[in-house]
Amino acid sequence: MFDKSKIGHSFPPFTTEVHRNKIRELALAIGDANPIYHSREAAQAADYGDVPLFPTAPTMFSFWSDLQRNGELAKIGVNVTRILHGEEEYEYLAPIHPDDVLTGVTTIVDGKSRRGKNGSSMDIITTETRYTNQHNQPVLNARTTLVVRE
Repeated sequence: MFDKSKIGHSFPPFTTEVHRNKIRELALAIGDANPIYHSREAAQAADYGDVPLFPTAPTMFSFWSDLQRNGELAKIGVNVTRILHGEEEYEYLAPIHPDDVLTGVTTIVDGKSRRGKNGSSMDIITTETRYTNQHNQPVLNARTTLVVRE
C-alpha cells in the first residue's frame, strides 16, 4: 500500500546534457527522416536555432540520466522490481537546445492504492520532474505515472 505521507517528497537533483547526436540517433531509431533532426543547417533553414528536441525525448532524461531514481523510490518503500511505466506528460516552458545542461528535481505529487477483485493490489504513483537549464531558467515539467503491481 502506498504511503501517502510520501506525497511531496523530493529526490536529489540530477543533471543531463542534451546531445545533438542523441537527437539524431532517436530520429534514426524511430525512422523519422525529417532533416531538422539530422543537421543543424537543415534546422536553421527551417527557422530553428539548432536541432530541435523531439517532443518525447525527455523520457530519455529520466531513464538514462536519473540513475538514482530507482534507489530513491526503494528508500521510500516502493518495490521497484514491480514498476510499470503508466503515462508520461510534458509541459515545455522554454526551448531546449543541444549542449544545454539540464538539472531535474523529481517530486512525488500523488499516490494511491487500488485493490482488484481477486485480492491483488497496485499502487499508482505520480511524479513531477521540474527541469532548469544551465542559466537556471525553467524549461520543462515532466509528469510520470508509475504503476506498481503488488
